[in-house]
Amino acid sequence: MAIVNSLKFDYQSGAVITDEEFFIGGRRRVLSADNLQFLLTEEMSNELGLEAVYGGAGNIALTNQIIEDIRNELNKNYNTYIKSGKTGKVFKTVEDVARITLRIFQNYSREYVNRKLNGLFGFSIDDFNRGHYFKDGNKIDITEDKIVSKAMDMILLKPDYMKDISELEGLIIGTDSSFGFNIFDFYGGMTHLYVSTSMYNSVGSGSTTTSLAFSELINNITLDERRNGIDKIFGMAELIRITNQTAEKNSEIGGYYNIIYLNGNYANHSERCTEISGDLSQFIKETVTAYDSNFVSKELCYGLIDDYIFKRKKFVPEEAESILFGNASDCYKLELVLRGYKF
Repeated sequence: MAIVNSLKFDYQSGAVITDEEFFIGGRRRVLSADNLQFLLTEEMSNELGLEAVYGGAGNIALTNQIIEDIRNELNKNYNTYIKSGKTGKVFKTVEDVARITLRIFQNYSREYVNRKLNGLFGFSIDDFNRGHYFKDGNKIDITEDKIVSKAMDMILLKPDYMKDISELEGLIIGTDSSFGFNIFDFYGGMTHLYVSTSMYNSVGSGSTTTSLAFSELINNITLDERRNGIDKIFGMAELIRITNQTAEKNSEIGGYYNIIYLNGNYANHSERCTEISGDLSQFIKETVTAYDSNFVSKELCYGLIDDYIFKRKKFVPEEAESILFGNASDCYKLELVLRGYKF
């Protein structure tokens, strides 16, 4: 299922985090989901001064197909814009990308429903709306109550019949020169696009737990911070800490994290975007766990986050681990905590 959490740091910057756990058929646990991906090429990003990231929860095959469709549509739109001498219409804001994403998602949902209707009953959504379809040249009226009821449930994306689509959730996170950092979200069973009106957003497994933790965070910061922004190191530490807590309290969340930090104050894509994955993301996750469990100081935790995420210090696992454990109050207990033991 996965969790996707995002937190806005200030007008131009913020971060998003997701995990890699997914249950095939609700039973087989795999750690291979890649639900957080950039939507724009570096060329597009630099030309338009725009960053856009998709974070998805739900069926990983459908999520990846939707991401691929979004990229293809954006590429087509951008290429037309370039060929017109940069005079044509093109997406320039995060909202523009979000609206394109919603349209693609709706088209994909319709196609998915059509395939299921055709497979089960031999007619499409248009046939259903018309009240009849043709087979071998013969007109067949769609009047059977059970068929009408089931077809209607599929068209309305009811979970009993269209679980793969109805459980899909997505966030579009990005920053642009017009409106700064923004988050938009949509849900499989609905046809609306929502703009985040708060500092945070969360979709996927455990999103309710996450929302409660984010609410507590916001209630504990000052009015000026809520309006004008929070320190980026504090924000990143809290984003990871809250995701850690959500993983402990909910199923279908686990594995390595994938984290993307966006800062629209910079001039090009390579400076605006920082992606943290693999061994580094696991180390940062464990560092925040050590701090949250009172094994290391706030200064050490924040210093490591600053060095490896914001200052982009080269990550050497052995060196980083020696710093973490060398400053721990109890190395033996910390090792057990990081392996999942409780005290």
